[in-house]
Amino acid sequence: MIYPSILDRQYQQYLPLVNKVAERVRETMLNFCDSNNGYALTSRIKTIESLAEKIETGRFKKWSELDDLFGCTVIIPNLSQEQEVIKFCKDTFQVVKIVKRGQNKKSPDTFKFDSTRIYARLKSVEDTNIDNLLSIYTVIFEIQIKSAFEHAWAVSTHDLVYKSSGIDWKKLRLAAQIKAIVEQLDTMILAFEQISPAIQESDYPEIKRKCQIAVATLELFERNKIPEELKPKDMTRFCENLYGILARSGKDDKVKEVIKCITEKVNSTPPKEIPRSISLLQYFLAILVEAGIIILPLDKYYFHITSELLALYPIFQGSVALSFEYEL
Repeated sequence: MIYPSILDRQYQQYLPLVNKVAERVRETMLNFCDSNNGYALTSRIKTIESLAEKIETGRFKKWSELDDLFGCTVIIPNLSQEQEVIKFCKDTFQVVKIVKRGQNKKSPDTFKFDSTRIYARLKSVEDTNIDNLLSIYTVIFEIQIKSAFEHAWAVSTHDLVYKSSGIDWKKLRLAAQIKAIVEQLDTMILAFEQISPAIQESDYPEIKRKCQIAVATLELFERNKIPEELKPKDMTRFCENLYGILARSGKDDKVKEVIKCITEKVNSTPPKEIPRSISLLQYFLAILVEAGIIILPLDKYYFHITSELLALYPIFQGSVALSFEYEL
């Protein structure tokens, strides 16, 4: 592609500044994403070819209006986290403007790019007017916020539609249809709690049994029978792990008996005597092993048998051979 020499000179003059801005913004946003589970980041510096094409759209009057020489995209699990990203950007950068999704008018039968975009500068340590100075603090960069579904649509369809040799109505139509599905998925995720009751439930015994375990366990916490610090980070995973042990031992149809055994033991134990040096799953397992409901060892099942567990419950001593090993 041929582009004007004046553009090349301007681009090369700004590129070192853009690189510095990109490094700072990328590091800041990566740290933010790493501290939030499920967030991800992509970034790019605009090539001179893309910049030339952007100028040729006729939408920009002067160089200072070009606002995405560097751009990054924060990918969030669903759109309910969007406001959190906006707040972080406002607190961290000098925000120039924000174009929120749905802000631009569009027909109800139109499905196209509509992600929230934040345009900002690095915050200057000096309280001076820097608008007319050539520095990293004058470079405007763009931060897009996309849901995981939006990001998947963008990376899946962009090259197929926009980097083909010609304009194809059918490809454009298909991309719009897929985008409509993406919007529907994002809407369903946002309204997940309201929509899920409309799903007709199936009488699936495994889910019912896991639910019974969850209800009984949470009730023990609500009644302060078990110290709060033992509460699992993910109750769903905890119930799946406990049910997996029951299934492996052939007791998956004895969930009511298992719950009765655990609740009776916990209720008869003063809260101060509940062990805090082992996990909740280890504690429940110990109760079931002592009651003879679970018989160790289980074939091809590796328990997390720790020194703390052995000190409290020597009954596990004979099963150490089938314990998870920390050796590399």
